Amino acid sequence: MSRGKGHVPVRTCAVCGAKRSKEEMVRFVLSRDKELVRDDSGSGAGRGAYACKVSSCIEALADRRRFERVFRLHLTQRAETG
Repeated sequence: MSRGKGHVPVRTCAVCGAKRSKEEMVRFVLSRDKELVRDDSGSGAGRGAYACKVSSCIEALADRRRFERVFRLHLTQRAETG
């Protein structure tokens, strides 16, 4: 299946469920040490989740309990939201 040049990937916010283009979202990934880190470059490998660029969604996803529920696992530290 080929995609046109104008294809923009759509992602779903893990907090509010809104569907937006990838550029309108912030991605968080798990490091090898199971730490939640913000992936601004979008190049981080591994499990990740997207949140709207609204501060309430970012803060909610950065809350490790929310992320643990999304992926059903235990994290070691809080995310960096800055």
